[in-house]
Amino acid sequence: MLEVEISPLVAAAVVATSLVAALIGGVTGMSTGIIAIPILIFAFGIRLAVPIVTVAMLLNTLSRSVANRDYVDWRVARWYSLGAVPAAAIGGVVFANIPTDWLARALGVFLLALVVYRHIPLLAGRAMPLRAFLPVGIGQGFFSALFGGAGPFGAHFFMAYGLTKNAFVGTVAVGTFLVSIVKTVVYGGFSLFTMETFLIAVGIGLIMAVGAYAGAHIVKHVPERLFIYAVEFFMIVSGLLLLATG
Repeated sequence: MLEVEISPLVAAAVVATSLVAALIGGVTGMSTGIIAIPILIFAFGIRLAVPIVTVAMLLNTLSRSVANRDYVDWRVARWYSLGAVPAAAIGGVVFANIPTDWLARALGVFLLALVVYRHIPLLAGRAMPLRAFLPVGIGQGFFSALFGGAGPFGAHFFMAYGLTKNAFVGTVAVGTFLVSIVKTVVYGGFSLFTMETFLIAVGIGLIMAVGAYAGAHIVKHVPERLFIYAVEFFMIVSGLLLLATG
């Protein structure tokens, strides 16, 4: 059985990082899990960190969805979820069975690739078709289940479609919430949770919910250009942090 034992200092770092990550995610619409997961890996190990951040993100994205409910593009959320939900189930099964050392190395490579990928001029001068969110959801759902978060992977497509600020944050949150439900069920089926780790995850999730709700109000006052710069900045920071933990 996987056991949890951390010092008060590490626990404080987990709380602080979770709050900051949720606040950033509430503003940028992504990267909450990616920013939080390095400290969670340090505190609990990768096999526990990913399920913990998944449960925490349930509460975080629920808060984000509610705070931005008037801005959600439900057509995008529907097509995205059609691909992301089944892909997340498959990714969860792979995560539960892949060796831990492989996971750590793959995580570092994945984040490095995301940083490079974000600057590739995909869809330059072309509109993002609505149904294209089906394959986007498949990719993001799978990588999210495998690595605990994959927000930067789909961010370009959501913005290329024309979603910005609260519409971007709310629509991504709805899709991520549904994916987190599926991942939680799969991880639970492979006994990756104990009651102790589940309660820790819920505690972190409540902290993240506060940060997400606050971030939703901040984003209303952020200029669109600054919003996009913030997304790119936190993608780079998140990638470097996760690569270091690998």
